[in-house]
Amino acid sequence: MKHLKSVILGIFAGMAISFGGLINLICISQGHRLLGNILFGVGLLIVCSFGLFLFTGKIGYVFDNKKDYLLTLLEMYVGNLLGALAIGYGLRLANSGGLDLAIETAETIASKKLVLDASGSSWYGMLINGFLCGILVYLAVDAFKNELFHPVLRIFILLLCVATFVIAGFEHCIANMFYFGFSNTYASAFGDTVLSLFICTVGNSLGAIALNEGLKFAKNKIITKV
Repeated sequence: MKHLKSVILGIFAGMAISFGGLINLICISQGHRLLGNILFGVGLLIVCSFGLFLFTGKIGYVFDNKKDYLLTLLEMYVGNLLGALAIGYGLRLANSGGLDLAIETAETIASKKLVLDASGSSWYGMLINGFLCGILVYLAVDAFKNELFHPVLRIFILLLCVATFVIAGFEHCIANMFYFGFSNTYASAFGDTVLSLFICTVGNSLGAIALNEGLKFAKNKIITKV
């Protein structure tokens, strides 16, 4: 049951991030990019509010847990992928014309996320942007859990962190899973899509882990000696 729980809560988290991505695409396609970038954070807000399992929100704490946490991370990652694919392809198949502009926007955005495409991102660009995104997602999730902050401030910090990485063009692997599905990039460039997601996932993971471990080192080793 524990493993099933991780997958199911992972699926719901992937769906939540996809809804945030969809809002972003709709706003961009209608000329309201800044609004879409800000509203994208609704997806992570849903994840944190309902205790859903988002890989990028959990990976930073990998060294704070026992070895079986690695399996939990894998299960939620699979769940995130399934949720993102379900929303991406589900919306694409159910579309009766109202999402045509959003799909075109997704196709344009997705093409720039492919590391093997000449017009896309470089592998090191994807890695760096993924790393920076991992830092911001960690900050957003950790701040939301911090009971020392006022609830309104916690929500504000979360939305600010997400808006920052979206506006800056940093890469989030779960959001990209949705973009690739909604744009049908899996079918047109499967190998490139998988490689791009892998590099992005590594970047997100390293960013979150580096910040968590860096903060622990600073608090436990440096601050105590001052």
